[in-house]
Amino acid sequence: MLKIKNVLISQPAPAEYDKSPYKQLATKFSLKIVFRKFIKIEGLCAREFRLQKINFLDYTAVIFTSRNAVDHYFRMAQEMRLKIPITMKYFCSSETTAFYIQNYIQYRKRKIFYGKQTTADLVELVSKHKEEKFLLPCSEESNVDLPNALSKAKIQFIKAPIYRTVPDKLTPEININDFDLLAFFSPVGIKSLVSNYPKFKQKNVLIAAFGTSVCAAVEEAGFRLDIAAPTPTATSMAHAIEEYIADYNKCGGDLQKMPERYKETVNSLTNSWIPKETSVKATVKSKTKAIATTTPKGKGNAVSTTKTTAKATAKATSKANGNALETKAAANKAAAIAVIAGKKGRIK
Repeated sequence: MLKIKNVLISQPAPAEYDKSPYKQLATKFSLKIVFRKFIKIEGLCAREFRLQKINFLDYTAVIFTSRNAVDHYFRMAQEMRLKIPITMKYFCSSETTAFYIQNYIQYRKRKIFYGKQTTADLVELVSKHKEEKFLLPCSEESNVDLPNALSKAKIQFIKAPIYRTVPDKLTPEININDFDLLAFFSPVGIKSLVSNYPKFKQKNVLIAAFGTSVCAAVEEAGFRLDIAAPTPTATSMAHAIEEYIADYNKCGGDLQKMPERYKETVNSLTNSWIPKETSVKATVKSKTKAIATTTPKGKGNAVSTTKTTAKATAKATSKANGNALETKAAANKAAAIAVIAGKKGRIK
């Protein structure tokens, strides 16, 4: 049995590690946990930010999802010589982020609101203040989870990229082969893994990812995703790892014997990440292929093949996405494919 002993968390160590869930995790399973950021943050300069034509003062509330967002929001305001009004409201993803704002403003509970770390909880909190105009400071590589959820809830907001996340240099400080489990929190973290360790082979190493975009990045890089978070029973990475290791030990370290719920969670998170446009194209391609396969070849039915394929493809596209231009383009493309198929049939 391959035991999980060494865990690498691609984040800085908690300020009070002994009181953190990771300390409890390490104690419970006798783990050695190493904290090391795979990424570094670079702030955009005022000149770069001005190109976005976003004015902080046009908004009445700000949504913070991390301390990085807090730091660079107030840094940018200072560089642009903007005085943030005391009436500004702040909505934070966690209590930790909310208290961190004290470094820049006087803490007032009536102006600062915070959720319980989950996207759903933050959106529910923001939804109670729909009369506000929200600004979402973020990185250029920010994931789509929160923006999609805010749009779905019909929240009036705008993304304001004010910093960028780039891979950090890890070698030779970290030997990636020393670890049994790697945990990631950003798609850029996956890029950093690939760039720092181009010869890395996953094999029995477990990979955990937090957030749908990170889960998708793991699979896009060609790795196997073992632990996807958050879940209904594990809202944090520490808890997700705890649940997984408990089941992993019960199964004797055999990944094939792991409960189906892990596979279901991974599939649901990675599938939900796929953009709507991609889904539409996949639907059109699938319908076109199915029609081309089932339609007889030959001179007599070349025209009917074109019409049938075009109509069916257009119908499939329209159902997946109501955009008339995409429907017409997809139908024309399918028609062209069908004509070519008819010509091939006549040649035969």
